[in-house]
Amino acid sequence: MTALRRLWAEQRLALVAFLVALSLAGFFGGRMISRALFWSDPAHHQQAPEAWMTPDYIARSWHVDVEAVDAILGIEDARKLVDDDRPTLEAIAEKLDVPVADLIAKLDAGLPQTPPRSPQ
Repeated sequence: MTALRRLWAEQRLALVAFLVALSLAGFFGGRMISRALFWSDPAHHQQAPEAWMTPDYIARSWHVDVEAVDAILGIEDARKLVDDDRPTLEAIAEKLDVPVADLIAKLDAGLPQTPPRSPQ
């Protein structure tokens, strides 16, 4: 413990910077691991579309580009249409004034025929 006290007394700024860097690395590393574990679970691959899902989520689940999901829905960009960073199918259906079941039916029909995106 004396080494930590000495560091605090002599190199306070360096110690604080190190602790901040360590905290950020822990946060972003944990976030990366949790996302990797989530998307590596086969239960999250090719999920049937639901009203709460966003086009980005569906695209990631089906391994296609989000532009392909937007094309199946018949829209140009869901974010601009709904003016939201995370528009759900429900919000898109409300904006288009169509039942959400119609959008889900379009996705159910179109997603299996859409080729997966090429690995990068």
